[in-house]
Amino acid sequence: MSVTNSQQSIKVREAIASMGFYDPPLENRNPEEYMLMDFNEPPLPPPPEVIEKISVLLKNRIHAYPIYGDFLDKLSEYVGVPTENLLLTNGSDQGIDVILRCLLENGDEVKMAQPGFPMFRQVAGTLGCSVVGPQFPPDFNFPHQGLKASVNEKTRLIVVINPNNPTGSPVSLVQIEDLLKSFPDIPVLVDEAYYEFSGDTCVSLLSSYSNLIIIRTFSKALGMPSLRLGYVIARPDFIIHLQKIRGPYDVNVVAVFAAREQLMNPEHWQGIVKHLLEESKPALEKYFDENKVKYFSNQTNFMLVEPQDTVAAVKFLKENKILVRPMSPPISHTFRMSLRMLPDMHRFMEVYSRFLKS
Repeated sequence: MSVTNSQQSIKVREAIASMGFYDPPLENRNPEEYMLMDFNEPPLPPPPEVIEKISVLLKNRIHAYPIYGDFLDKLSEYVGVPTENLLLTNGSDQGIDVILRCLLENGDEVKMAQPGFPMFRQVAGTLGCSVVGPQFPPDFNFPHQGLKASVNEKTRLIVVINPNNPTGSPVSLVQIEDLLKSFPDIPVLVDEAYYEFSGDTCVSLLSSYSNLIIIRTFSKALGMPSLRLGYVIARPDFIIHLQKIRGPYDVNVVAVFAAREQLMNPEHWQGIVKHLLEESKPALEKYFDENKVKYFSNQTNFMLVEPQDTVAAVKFLKENKILVRPMSPPISHTFRMSLRMLPDMHRFMEVYSRFLKS
């Protein structure tokens, strides 16, 4: 049977048909060709012994469905909450997906300071909902009062990204608690994807506020973006509802095994975090200061940079096999770059110096 374009296409929901794409530039990101500084990925893989153990696991366990119990015990110890407060997800993106699908009805609004992680807008859009909120000011300080003032009768969820992606802006524990107190009937979702870099967490507030939800990921400091593992931290009565939405085996066994190894042997990834924050970042900031390049410092593994000509800077770096991430409005005058180990940072500085002289 032949199929032609003249046949009527499948009718989809209007909310989907009218949406745009979250379309990060994934094509041609060959790590053998480019130095990848565009997606906030870790600069090094897990240690060789972890990779070797994964290979053994694939030979012996790939034919069986995964089991999570012993890993949840280890994660419980790491986070400092009982296992009943945890839900594993296929990356933190799935955490966002199941939470929003659990909470939102068509026409609801999510309040979030702008710009923020695009996945929130993408998932909300599939449900016929919008993500709106105050803009970050030019200094990128968290617009706490503006976010509070934006909450209205349509607000079904408040999202706080701490530190924010892409601005790197920190949000204080006092500010988060104020939101929880001010809106006790509205869930407050705190995205702590960069917790291992900032050291800031609101897990301590969970026992006092039933409307708190936290998501984290193993894609950043723990070095496993390709294995897709995240988790939700919340009260058990909410976790139960999320379990109805997430499939029982959505998280693959390789991700769980690698994550357990990373938590049991943290010296490798903690050493990378220490190197990035105490060696790579100070060297980069010193270089930018000396060359009068505007940047916005933060406690993450990335930096937001404001060159005089963003388009030209991104193009020049790509021509020299370095990928950074140009930002969209309202911060299209900036690009975001990931930190890497010091030798790679020196290479970046050498290339950028040539750009500044061009």
